Amino acid sequence: MDGDGDPESVGQPEEASPEEQQEEASAEEASAGEERPAEEEEEAAYLDELPEPLLLRVLAELPAAELVQACRLVCLRWKELVDGAPLWLLKCQQEGLVPAGGAEDERDHWQQFYFLSKRRRNLLRNPCGEEDLEGWCDVEHGGDGWRVEELPGDCGVEFVHDDSVKKFFASSFDSPRWCRKAQVIDLQAEGYWEELLDTTQPAIVVKDWYSGRSDAGCLYELTVKLLSEHEDVLAEFDSGQVAVPPDSDDAGWIEISHTFTDYGPGVRFVRFEHGGQDSVYWKGWFGARVTNSSVWVEP
Repeated sequence: MDGDGDPESVGQPEEASPEEQQEEASAEEASAGEERPAEEEEEAAYLDELPEPLLLRVLAELPAAELVQACRLVCLRWKELVDGAPLWLLKCQQEGLVPAGGAEDERDHWQQFYFLSKRRRNLLRNPCGEEDLEGWCDVEHGGDGWRVEELPGDCGVEFVHDDSVKKFFASSFDSPRWCRKAQVIDLQAEGYWEELLDTTQPAIVVKDWYSGRSDAGCLYELTVKLLSEHEDVLAEFDSGQVAVPPDSDDAGWIEISHTFTDYGPGVRFVRFEHGGQDSVYWKGWFGARVTNSSVWVEP
């Protein structure tokens, strides 16, 4: 038999009859069938004899999905190890999710922490205007409407908090409405399951950055709602209208943030909406500027 194990490449003695060949093949199959379970049992017995710290290190090298979907079904001991905190604390340490000296008793659910940490990302699309207004909904164009500009913009300042941020959204004057835009995040579509949202209720952190111009005052507002499956409002944050006067000490970029905790069961969506306008009613884009908006589900 060659290296690929192709049955057609197996050389047979010329004098062997078809009946003899069939009997020989059957014997080989039976022998192989006996050897494989014996080998598997031997390997399982070897792993079962490993001290727990060493077995944990072996299991920690496997992909998380394989641990949950396959390894915990092998035997009771493996199930207890996969369901326990030490294995997931070790995986968190190996993958840099926690410091190497993290203590086991600092958290109750290291498995949950691991999966939330791996999913952690900004759930808002196009937060800095790199794709114009793509990804934003319920867009209202007050005055001359929204416009995407390059940093720092006229009479503006650089965004020194993150070098990757290159653009911002500029709002206009109120005629007869503000410039507003929103995004609705489907948490289940993003990988957060019902039991997690209803029982654990992980912290949902929303952030936004706004700024004015040095030559014109402006107004800014942020509203974030946690919604049920039927879009009932279960929790809400509203900044109210924030005034930014011209030539103020706060002329740079200002961060606003809010953390939702203990919001109760039933949350399925996050609606993020912000808006701005100028306070001098000049034609053009003298209203509040926004960029680097974000929504995070924290572990």
